[in-house]
Amino acid sequence: MTRSVAFFRNLNLGQRRSHSPTRPELLEAFARAGATDASNFQVNGTIVFEAGSKDAQTLGDQAVRELTPVCGYDDAVIVRPADWVLALELDTGPRAEVSFFDGPEPFPEHLPWEPPGAGLTVIRADALHAVSLNDAERTSGATWALERRLGMPVTSRGVPTMQRLQVRLRSLAD
Repeated sequence: MTRSVAFFRNLNLGQRRSHSPTRPELLEAFARAGATDASNFQVNGTIVFEAGSKDAQTLGDQAVRELTPVCGYDDAVIVRPADWVLALELDTGPRAEVSFFDGPEPFPEHLPWEPPGAGLTVIRADALHAVSLNDAERTSGATWALERRLGMPVTSRGVPTMQRLQVRLRSLAD
């Protein structure tokens, strides 16, 4: 089986104002969708799971459909293989964030790209992700800037979070 990671957009466990599920509701949605060995990583809508013989993105999309009647959550999930997540270059420091999307190839802007008014610089990008440096620490403008430019859902995680996720994925592989 191949381990995958689901990155939910606008989901923080238990925050009902954003229609976010609780941890048990989210994990149960993955079980109903056919995932095995699903576990949440932090509270930011990141799930590590096994898809078995199913397509991992299709399974993630089904989990969203399972959540809608339970808590009202009906937003995007972007799924990546765990090996892909482990291969990400994350040497950019605490002001950096990684954004996930299913976009065009090649990325439509020359790099480095500074989206007007976003307070960041995109330093790496392809059809599946972008790495950006925020002008100020503990800020995040990549999601909305990339969504506006690409015309599709984007979700982002800070590099420190992604580094902790890589440690967790390595420990699961051992």
